[in-house]
Amino acid sequence: MDLLVRIFGWPHELLHVLALRLIGRRPHAVAQTHVDIPDDLATGEYIFVAGLPALMFGLGAAICVQQLIHAPDVLRVILWLACAAFFALGGLSTLGDLMLIFARLVQARLPHDYE
Repeated sequence: MDLLVRIFGWPHELLHVLALRLIGRRPHAVAQTHVDIPDDLATGEYIFVAGLPALMFGLGAAICVQQLIHAPDVLRVILWLACAAFFALGGLSTLGDLMLIFARLVQARLPHDYE
């Protein structure tokens, strides 16, 4: 697990930082395993910031699988399979972010007087 954190930690968190910078905001703090996202983001902004790593790793995996399917020789099959596995593992690292997005959407739908 430590190896996966070392490989995917910074790229994952830096994608959150990039998303914040794209909307004109800054994170409160950045670490290898966590970015403190400001609390006052609108729901759409929060979904973008929290979901950008999932989008990037998911698209990377999809492109690698597409290239794997059309690989003309064994060497490229191995190359694209390794690349797809890399992006798939990166995509798994975004499951926590996707759960936070879901929780935020559910919270936004609850009535204000709900306990």
